[in-house]
Amino acid sequence: MTAIQIYKLNKTSTQDNTSEQVLAQLAQIESELFVHDAWSAAQINSLLAQPFNHIIYATDELNTRLVGYCFYSHIFEDAEILKIGTCRDYQQQGIASQLLTAMAQICQIAGAERMLLEVREDNHAALAFYQKHGFEQIAVRKNYYDNHDTTKTHALIMQRKLMLN
Repeated sequence: MTAIQIYKLNKTSTQDNTSEQVLAQLAQIESELFVHDAWSAAQINSLLAQPFNHIIYATDELNTRLVGYCFYSHIFEDAEILKIGTCRDYQQQGIASQLLTAMAQICQIAGAERMLLEVREDNHAALAFYQKHGFEQIAVRKNYYDNHDTTKTHALIMQRKLMLN
């Protein structure tokens, strides 16, 4: 497992130089990972404007490069993963697992009772990752995702219950 540092992007300072650099790096990773539906820096900043949306991110062991992130929402007892990603050259090193664990801890301390997410039914790597982390399918959204060949793919809704303190 790669040693990383995890930070939460502070909403009150999203206009400072450091935060602008973080947003730019997040958008760059997004464009590399999610070619057809990447979020821009402006979209990420807009997401953060909502009080229930949050971002945690990971940097390499030298704190010189952003290597992964988790966008999530926390409303009342529900925390929902909106997106999670790791730079291609840092994948398969446990970074997404560390981010998911950190997000769960943050949300549980803040009162969340469960974590939710939706994932494409054909994203087998993501499904295996989430199942490894205790998520179970609870519903299906039929024909939710548009494919680039005019077909549709179902979204699976998954849940992981958090321990109550």
